[in-house]
This record gives sequence, structure tokens and C-alpha cells, in this order.
Amino acid sequence: MQSNNCKMKVNAQILIVMLLLSLMNVNAQTYFNNRYDGSGSCDLTANIDTIANKYVTAGIECTPISYFSLNMSSFYYNGTLCRKKTYAWLNNNIEASKVKWISKNRVYACGIRVPLGYRSKTFMWRFNSELDSVDYKEYGFANQINWAYNFIINKYDNNIYMTGLVDDTLYTNRDILLIKTDTAGNEIWKKKIGIVGLDETAVTIDTLQGELIIGGYKTTHGTYNTAGFVMRLDTAGNVIWNKTVNTNFGSGSGAKTLKDGNVLVYSGYRQYSIGTDDYLRMQVEKITPNNVTLWNKHYNAPQMYAGASIAIENTRGNIVIASQTGFFSNMINGKVNEIAQNGDSLFTKEYAIMPGSQNYFRDVMQTTDGGYCFAGFVIPLPEYSGTGTEDIWLLKVDSNFCESSAPCGYGVGLIEQEILNGGIRLYPNPASSVINIEFSSLDFARDDKPKLTEPITIQITNTLGQVLISKTYTTSQITQNNGIITLSPLEELEGTGMYYLSVKTKDKTRTQKIIIKK
Repeated sequence: MQSNNCKMKVNAQILIVMLLLSLMNVNAQTYFNNRYDGSGSCDLTANIDTIANKYVTAGIECTPISYFSLNMSSFYYNGTLCRKKTYAWLNNNIEASKVKWISKNRVYACGIRVPLGYRSKTFMWRFNSELDSVDYKEYGFANQINWAYNFIINKYDNNIYMTGLVDDTLYTNRDILLIKTDTAGNEIWKKKIGIVGLDETAVTIDTLQGELIIGGYKTTHGTYNTAGFVMRLDTAGNVIWNKTVNTNFGSGSGAKTLKDGNVLVYSGYRQYSIGTDDYLRMQVEKITPNNVTLWNKHYNAPQMYAGASIAIENTRGNIVIASQTGFFSNMINGKVNEIAQNGDSLFTKEYAIMPGSQNYFRDVMQTTDGGYCFAGFVIPLPEYSGTGTEDIWLLKVDSNFCESSAPCGYGVGLIEQEILNGGIRLYPNPASSVINIEFSSLDFARDDKPKLTEPITIQITNTLGQVLISKTYTTSQITQNNGIITLSPLEELEGTGMYYLSVKTKDKTRTQKIIIKK
């Protein structure tokens, strides 16, 4: 009996260890930068979500059956391809615009099916976790172009809303397409929403206090004078307010409801033009539910390829925007910006999988380990040494947007919530010419308090991660000053703005934001 009890205890301990190891594996940071060629031809994706502990994407694949077929792919969290399935109709182009995990073991994808000619139907396709087709339904106005770019399930009424464009000619009389269905895909109503003399397309949809918020772009007939718009509607499709977003003929707008109840509007703003080339910056605006602007700011240097693809809120409470940037067609890289809720720029970084080619970000999600997975595609340019075909591109970085365990510039690689855990006080903050770093947890007059045993390095970096000040102090230097380090003057800093101050030992770092006013 005693022997059996011992065996049971051992087995229980083994089980606990295995469980802990599995939890560690789930939470461990992963990194990968992969491209996926599923057909030897073009493979593209514009979106990403998760289902059954895997990433899932929906996009297009070029096949002999039709130019575009539907590509559904899933990937393990380490970036390995798990499953790929292709769905095609003879002489029909099929393209997915958005994929989302909606309910248990169900993935929904919306998009467009185009038979011979240009008239089209939009669809909602349901798949199980193995990416097998479960249900397919088509929607739209007869003998017209119908295309749903995005959809959402409204948790307040448990219905699905799809939005995109409808056109009764060949893209010369576009209106917003809005379709409401139940979760089984049965159509409740469909509507055209538009203004006379304008072509309008909706590209994003979200809920706002139980109603709808959509964003997109509009142009006057026969021109490329693009402006953005954001619109609030009730669940019957009636417009509550409609806001024009001035992009100076840049690019259209996306809209996202934030956790604080306000709305984020993101777009590309044309800063200037040189000849026929337009140079854009990312424009972000925050508005109230009643369409009152809280702030409007521009980010990044003007470039020919700029704007914003998608915005999310991260666990730090900040806004993360994925886009692309570049001066020339052979220098297009994926880009990420992190900004605070007040519009302050916190971090920006570019990524690529193939230099000398076009690397596009179209979607981003925050992952279970706190990192981020970006989804998009790469277009190799053989004239600039690009190889292969157009492929799906997935990039997994950690919670500080790093591609490896090495620090990459975000607060010297630290999570902001860890700031000051060691009892470090900075003052004054804001500062002008001097700042003090006080180790408030240290008491050099008492033997029972912690003692420094190794040198301390103080670094100040700008929001791009560039080190502007770096000084190392021995333990005796710190002891002589009663645990206070004084940095003065601060002439090396670039001027008024936000910086990061890091206190580093051999294996630990603490980082805090500081404001410099000159």
C-alpha cells in the first residue's frame, strides 16, 4: 500500500512537471521570419488570426484552374506550415479579403468571386479547424460588382456585418456595400450607401457602443483625388454621422474602436509631390463617439510608399500600426509604429525578408506570448537580385518588436511595466539641464539593505533606440554620492521631447520614459 502511494505521488509529480513545461512552452517567446511558397506561383495573404492553437491566413493562390484561387493556410506557433488547402472554380477568380475566428472551431472568410467578365458576388465562407469547407453563401446586388473587404460579428445583437463596395458599372460608380446576416449566414438585409458624385469604398468595420463604425476612402468621379472617411451607423444601416478625413489626396482611412470608447482613424497623408511622385506620411486621428477630434498627428518621414494597413491595441495599452514604407519600388519594407493613447510616438521599426524587393505588411496580431505576428507578402524583383515567386510572409517578433533575443531599441529591450521594480527614482522629470538617478531602495548606512556589487551603466536613447548618452559608474562612485547619480549637462540630447533612460547592470536593466524641455 505504501509502495502504491509512493508511485501515485511520483506520477503526480511527473504530471505537474509536464504541465509546467507545457505552460512554459506556450509562454516562451518565439521568433521567425518566413516566406511560404505553396504553388510555385503567386501566394498572397492580407490577414491573420488564430484557431486551435495555430495561426490561420486566407488569401489567394495562382492556379491553372483560374488566375486566383482561394488559399487557406494554418501554421504552428513556431512558424512551421501545418496545413494548406486550395479552393477553386473553373474560370472564376476567388479572393479572400478577411479571415476571422468567430466561434469554436470555426473560421469565417469573406471575399469576392468573379466569373468571366467583371460582375461579381461577395461571399462568406465557413471552415472548420482543419480548413475543410463547412458552408458557403453568396451575397450582393444582381449584375453588379459586389466585394466585401471586411466583416465583424456584433456581440450586442449577435449578427454579422460585412462591408466593402458595390458598383453598377466598371468601377466608375462605387458605393459602400453593407450586408447584415445572422451567424448562420442568412441575409437579413443589404444596402448601398453613397453620396452623389463620389466613389466610396469601405475597408474596415468595428462596433461602437453596439452600433457600427466603418472607414474607407472616397474620390470624385473620374479622379484620383483620394480622401478618407469614417462613418457611424446604427444596426439598421442608417448613417448617424459621416466624417471626411483630409488626407491631402493621400490614401484612404481605416477606423478602430479603442478600449477607452473613442475611435482611432488612420490613413496616409500626402506631405508633398515631386513631379508625378507623391510622398506620404502616416496620419492618425483620435475622435470621440460623437465625432469630436481629440488630436491629429503625422508620423514617419515622407516616403513614396507609406500609410497604414491595420491598427490594434496591445497589452501595454498602446496602439500598434502595421504598414509599409519605402522610397523606391525595390526598397519597400514592412513597418511598425507604436504610439501612446495621447498620440506620442513610442517606437518605429522596419522589417524585410528579402532586401531589394517589395515586402508588404497587411495585418498584425498580438500573440499569446506577448509578441506580435505580422502577415503580408513579398514580391521578389529579379532585376534587384530577388528570387522565387510572390509568397506569403509571416514575421514573428517578441513583445519589444525584436526579431531575436538581442535588444532592438524598444526601451533597450524592456517591457515598460517592469520600470522601477528595483526602487529607482528619477527627478526632476521633466528635466532641462540635469537629471538625478536615485537608488531609493539602497541605504548605504545600513548593513541589512541591498548593496551594489557591480558597475552601473546609465544610457539615454531616443524613440528610435539610438543611444545618445552612455556612462558607466563604479560602485565606489555611487557609494560616495549616497546612491545618487547626477547627469549634467544634457547637451548630447536632441532637444525637447521624450527619451528613455536605462539603468543597466550585467544582467538586469530598468528603463523609464523621461521628458526633456529645453
